[in-house]
Amino acid sequence: MEEDTTNFGAFFSNSLMEERSCDPEHFTKLHALGMQERQPLPAKHNGLSRILPSLYLCGANVARPDVLAELGVTLIINVAPELPDTPLPEPPPAYLRISILDKGENDIMKHFDEVTSRIETERLNGGTTLVHCVAGVSRSTSICLAYLVRFLRMTLRDAFLYVKATRPQIRPNVGFFRQLIAYESEILGLSTVSMIFIEAIGQEVPDVYAPQYKAMEQFYMKHRKHARRRD
Repeated sequence: MEEDTTNFGAFFSNSLMEERSCDPEHFTKLHALGMQERQPLPAKHNGLSRILPSLYLCGANVARPDVLAELGVTLIINVAPELPDTPLPEPPPAYLRISILDKGENDIMKHFDEVTSRIETERLNGGTTLVHCVAGVSRSTSICLAYLVRFLRMTLRDAFLYVKATRPQIRPNVGFFRQLIAYESEILGLSTVSMIFIEAIGQEVPDVYAPQYKAMEQFYMKHRKHARRRD
């Protein structure tokens, strides 16, 4: 399956500049780091997502020695303590393990500064980072979103939409998303994602997840309406 090749450079340059007063140099940096049109990866790399030229995101099954060597990965970040060490190519790249299970009550935010600094240092040194957990959906995505917020000064909402355009299955668990909201507030001094209550499931979710629940919520409200009529 090919990656989306939408030109997000133009979209984000316009929308972000309109929504908040940011130094234009931030947007020059976004373009330089890959916010322009992204080319699809070869079919043999199915399951691997290029977030930036220097940053890849995937599940554990894709993080194979041949893939890592071909991409020129110089830093691997494994965010899944339940997995064995990632098999490395020769010569082995730098390797960092983050011990956190995919449970919302766990504190992933305490790792954001350390891990995002490693990713940025690798980029500045001309290297390439690959971040993975088990499925490349929650933990590793949270790390990538934190990096985009901290070093590319993207809002959390725009960072989420940007990564989702390349990797539609991303879905940090609700607890991690709350921590990302707090991190955005700490780094940028604003909050662009809110928690909303979805009656159909009886819990709060980030508002960027709302479209996924639209049909369910409509069915739930219709059912409640009919139930009230019967009463």
